[in-house]
Amino acid sequence: MKDKIQESLKGIMADLYSSAEFNVDDFIINIQDNKEKQYGDLASNIALILAKPLKRNPKEIANEIKEKFVIDEEIIKVEVAGPGFINFFLSKKSHGSVLNEIFLKKSKFGTAQSNNKRVLIEYVSSNPTGPLHVGHGRGAVFGSVLSSLLQKAGFEVDEEYYVNDFGRQMNILSASLYIRYAQNFNKEIKMIRNGYQGDYLISIAENLKNAKSDTLYINDEDINDLFNGNDEEEEFTDQVIDTIKSKLGDEFFYLRDFALKEILQLIKKDLLSFGVEHDQWFSESSLYEEEIDKASMVDRSINELEIKGFVYQKDDAIWFKSSDFDDDKDRVLKRGNGEYTYFASDVAYHLDKYNRGYDRIINVLGSDHHGYLPRVRAAMKASGRDINKLETVFIQFANLIRAGKKVTMSTRSGEFITLKELIDEVSSEAARFFYINRKSDQHLDFDLDLAKEQSKDNPLYYIQYAHARICSVLRKANVEEKHMCTSESDLLISDKEIEIQKLLRQYPSLIERAASASEPHLICYYLKDLAGLLHSYYNSEKFLVEEQELMYSRLFLLSGVKQVIHNGLKILGISAPQEM
Repeated sequence: MKDKIQESLKGIMADLYSSAEFNVDDFIINIQDNKEKQYGDLASNIALILAKPLKRNPKEIANEIKEKFVIDEEIIKVEVAGPGFINFFLSKKSHGSVLNEIFLKKSKFGTAQSNNKRVLIEYVSSNPTGPLHVGHGRGAVFGSVLSSLLQKAGFEVDEEYYVNDFGRQMNILSASLYIRYAQNFNKEIKMIRNGYQGDYLISIAENLKNAKSDTLYINDEDINDLFNGNDEEEEFTDQVIDTIKSKLGDEFFYLRDFALKEILQLIKKDLLSFGVEHDQWFSESSLYEEEIDKASMVDRSINELEIKGFVYQKDDAIWFKSSDFDDDKDRVLKRGNGEYTYFASDVAYHLDKYNRGYDRIINVLGSDHHGYLPRVRAAMKASGRDINKLETVFIQFANLIRAGKKVTMSTRSGEFITLKELIDEVSSEAARFFYINRKSDQHLDFDLDLAKEQSKDNPLYYIQYAHARICSVLRKANVEEKHMCTSESDLLISDKEIEIQKLLRQYPSLIERAASASEPHLICYYLKDLAGLLHSYYNSEKFLVEEQELMYSRLFLLSGVKQVIHNGLKILGISAPQEM
């Protein structure tokens, strides 16, 4: 119906306004669904768009278009409202066309044709220093669902995890693993205060012992005396790292790689059980590897900014003039001691993203990374990249609520709830839904008790139960699809039946809108609305009635609702059960 109205408007515009200076094909005709019944079913703002180039009153333009619009058995009335909106009123019979479309397209209903645009979504990217905890869950689900949503909207999507495997944190992890490993041979050795405290390292240390026996254990007075040193001193951690490095030599890098491999395996396993699977893993260390020209990607990115005149030296350090691009101050790329900053990695990594030719580059970050955006945008703008391609979505924190009280956690002490523990408690599907069931920039209180509850108060249960209810009716009816699809849609004339069909018709445009705005939570809202209408309809009508044509029509409507709920839940990575 929207396509039909668009074609009619395009023809009217060509007749009324086309000229050598004015090409109607230059204008996008948007058709929106009206929520308020008094304004009809559909609306267009094309008159307001044409007002500026035509230099005329939009309401006059709208009335001209209205007078030319042909009324038929499907579009029964056209009105002009407000400053120049054109509203379209549809016949009750016209609403049934969406059921035929759903029947023909099935799982493809709502799927757009390829737009030949490539998107890179980087998400989770938790430091590989421990297993994922519940704080990572919201960003993981967001990135996963947004990827599915964009694919439905016609994009080619790559999902990437950026592995922060370079720098001091990896040295601290390696030292922490060594300590856990050494404790197998000397119980007097204690974990350093700034080390990674979680029990997961004990298991990894056991695997290391199985792989290397005692060959990595350093049994001499120097290192034993060191562990008895003053752990409160700021430089103590670095002393421990340097000593272990000097004693192990190249074996320290084996230790580091072993820790990285084991933790990445944990992360990948947890993500997979959560329905999240990245197809690309990008190593930060690769940014520092010398390539054919003997320069690393980081060196080349700094050189590119230098050639463009946005790099200078001060206090033996290399600085980027980020304050020239709306950042609050200039940023260090390379310190005076020769160490690169995390910002240098970020610049090189994002330039590489651009160089890979994506049309949209989406970063999904925690809300504590807000300061990261201005400096990265500044570097991309300075390098001549199109900053409109770079999109950043900030994910607010999620609080876990149990028995009405907030669950406290501390990552420093290693006392946190892992993502695996959350999945084991409430199920992967419940966790996915509750994480995504709110706009990303809003704080989320994740009610663990509600997520396990089987009642209408649990929104996921409410949606899945709607699907199962329809399946039950269709099983009892035992009617072949060919009978339902030839039913008379003009028998579906009650207010609830019209409302359901109107909502079904909105599904494809919802997919497009949610994908464009990076707002996957809209799928949850839509499915809750659709399930609510279905339950209300179910409680007010009978479906297995004696009048065969009416029964077929109502079953056909139920079948359409069932398919759309299935399609929507699949985008969320959630099953649509046939029985509950």
